[in-house]
Amino acid sequence: MAQGTTLHVKLDSEMDERLKILAKSRRKSKDQLVREALSACYQISFADLPLHQSQALAAYQGGFISLGKLARVMGMHILQLRQWLKEHGIDQNSAYADEDTANA
Repeated sequence: MAQGTTLHVKLDSEMDERLKILAKSRRKSKDQLVREALSACYQISFADLPLHQSQALAAYQGGFISLGKLARVMGMHILQLRQWLKEHGIDQNSAYADEDTANA
């Protein structure tokens, strides 16, 4: 990441705790989650996507749909989509937690 500026944000204790839990479950830092959220909300380059694709992308970033489902909505092969996500700096939700194996 290029050198940037620092932004200080105050969170109430409930939001901080929820963010800690989410960060732990996704194996990311709270900082990374906040950067991803800001990027997802204010991603200018995605403004030209059709509504159904931008909604699917947001659902994927939120962990609500799979990479395969996103690929179908985007009209791409999964390998093309992986490259597209990488080029656009979007994390690929391909990690799983130990508790995920019980649901498989």
